[in-house]
Amino acid sequence: MAHTINGIITSFEYDGELPNVILAGNYHLIPFNNKHGTNYSESTLGPYEELTKKTRKTLKELSFNGKCAYIETDYFGGTGVQISKAWHDGERIIGPLISFDGIDNPKVPSGATLVEDSINEALKAIDVYRHEGKDEFDSMRLGWYRSNAEIIEEYKKVLSNKA
Repeated sequence: MAHTINGIITSFEYDGELPNVILAGNYHLIPFNNKHGTNYSESTLGPYEELTKKTRKTLKELSFNGKCAYIETDYFGGTGVQISKAWHDGERIIGPLISFDGIDNPKVPSGATLVEDSINEALKAIDVYRHEGKDEFDSMRLGWYRSNAEIIEEYKKVLSNKA
């Protein structure tokens, strides 16, 4: 089964206009769908597959409200890659960090640091509480979502229930 998500996780309650879901406590996930954008290949920033200048600008702006992480996953059947970074007060505090699972001799992109569980490291940097028996990723319910489309669908359901 695939797990392909990307977006910004805030360490504070996000009440802006971008689609978002509550993960746990005041942590929110703001998903971004870039793969089918008009200038996808021209606008992504390496070593990321999905991060654009516009998303990075949003990340930087949000980080003035509190710590934020940008994450990407691309898994299928347990094999895949994850990459992350964290920001606070308009500055990058960690990353880009990259991890590979089930990939022999992975090619680490220029500018990225190879670590175990890169998303967990970014979540630690934004002060995510780790529940007993779970890592930071599972404590934030990130495994509940398989794609950004699922996240946006949940957002739409919450909006319609408020109406």
